[in-house]
Amino acid sequence: MKTALAVLGTVSCLCVAHPVAAQPSVPDVPPDRAREAAAAIHAPLARPTVSIGGVPTALDALLRRADEHGPAVRVASAEVELARAEQGAATPLLPDNATLQLGLGQRRATSGGTAVDAEVQLLQPIEIGGQRRLRREVAAAARLSRERSLERVRWELHQRVHATYRLAIATRERAALTQQLAQVAEQLLDIARRRARANDVAPLVVRIAEAEAAQARQRAVAALQDYRSVCLQLAELSGWEGVQPPEPVGDLPSPQHAPSLQQLMDVALEHNVDLRQLRAENDEALSRARLAARDAYPDPAIGVQYGYEGATQAGGAQHIVMGVLQLPIPSFALNQEGRARADAQQGVAEAQRDARAAVLVARIERLRTSVDAAAERVEAFGSDVLPRFSENLSMVREAFALGEYDILRVSVALERFLAVQQQALDAYVDYFNAVAELEL
Repeated sequence: MKTALAVLGTVSCLCVAHPVAAQPSVPDVPPDRAREAAAAIHAPLARPTVSIGGVPTALDALLRRADEHGPAVRVASAEVELARAEQGAATPLLPDNATLQLGLGQRRATSGGTAVDAEVQLLQPIEIGGQRRLRREVAAAARLSRERSLERVRWELHQRVHATYRLAIATRERAALTQQLAQVAEQLLDIARRRARANDVAPLVVRIAEAEAAQARQRAVAALQDYRSVCLQLAELSGWEGVQPPEPVGDLPSPQHAPSLQQLMDVALEHNVDLRQLRAENDEALSRARLAARDAYPDPAIGVQYGYEGATQAGGAQHIVMGVLQLPIPSFALNQEGRARADAQQGVAEAQRDARAAVLVARIERLRTSVDAAAERVEAFGSDVLPRFSENLSMVREAFALGEYDILRVSVALERFLAVQQQALDAYVDYFNAVAELEL
C-alpha cells in the first residue's frame, strides 16, 4: 500500500509540474524478445531454487555436530574439569603438613659448669571434625553441579540449533518468494514496454514498471542475504568448519498442538535442565556450608618430642622422649567469614531454586498457549496460501497483459499478496520459536 501511495504521489507531481512535457520515448523491443514475452504471459511460474552454495545438512547431523563441536559445549566441558580441584583438596588424608621444631642452647648449672642442650619436636595437625568426608561431599557436589550446567548448555544449544534450522527453512522460502516476485516484475516490465510501443499505455507506466522491477530486485537480494545470515548462524552454533555454511534440507513442517499442561509438568519436574542445575547448585552450597561450619572446629596436633640435656658437674647427660598433644582453644577465630559466606551462598541457591519452581507452572502454560496460538495462526492461513503465490502472480501478470489491471492496481495486488505470504511465514517462525522454548 505504501508503494501504491508513493506511485500515486509521483504521478500527481509529474502531472502538475510538467503538464505539457513531451512523453519520453519507449525503447524498441526486438521482435524475438516480443514473441518470447508474449509466450511468457501464459507460461506457469517456475519455483526458483534458492541456494548460497553451502552444504545441505540434515537437522540430526547438525545437532550431533553441535553437541560435539559447539563452542558453548566446549567451554562448559572445560568448566567441568574445575571440579578436579575440589577432588584434589579432598584426597589427602592429612591436609596440613607436619612441623619440625629444633632447639639448641647452652645450659649453665648453678653449681658451676656448662652443658649443651638440644630439643627436637615433630607435630602433625589432624582433623577431628570429619572435614575430609565433607570435602569429598563438596567435591562430588561441585562436579555434579558442573555436569548439570553442561547438560543445560547442551540442551539450550539444541533448542537454538533446532529453532535456527527451522528459521533457515522459512527464510529460504521467503527468499524464493521475493525471487518469484522479481521474476514477475521483470515480465510486467516487458509487457509494459510492448503495450507502450503499441500506444496502449502511456510511457509513464513503463517508468513505474521499471521502478517496481528495481524494488523487487533489491528485495530479492536482501532476502537472499537474510537466508545467508541464518545459515552462518547455524555454522556458528554448531562449530562448523569451512567456508561453505550448512544449508537446511526439507520443507516447512506441519504445526502440531502442544500436549496438556499436566503432561508437560510431569516431564518438567523430572527432566527440566534448569531445575536440575538449580537443585545441584543448592546441594553444592549446602555441602559447602556444612564444611565451613566444621572448619571452625579446632585442629589438634600430635607428635613426639626428644630432648637432650648435656652432662654437667652435677650429673651426666640425659635423654628425654615425650609424646605431645597440642590443642588450640577456639575462643575467637571460629571461621566466621567462611561460615557467613557459605550460608549466604546457600540461601541464594535455595531462593533461586524455589523461585524457578514457583513460576514453573505459569511459564509452561505461557509457552504451551504460545505454541497453540502459533499453530492456529498457521492453520488460519491454510495449506494453500503459500503454494498459491505463484498462481496469484500469474493471474496478476495476465490481468495486466490483457489490460484488466492498470499498473497501480498491479502494484497494490503484488504488495498485498507478498504481505500475506510474509505473515504466513512469520506465523511459522513464531511457531518454531515457541516450540523450541517449550522443549524441556
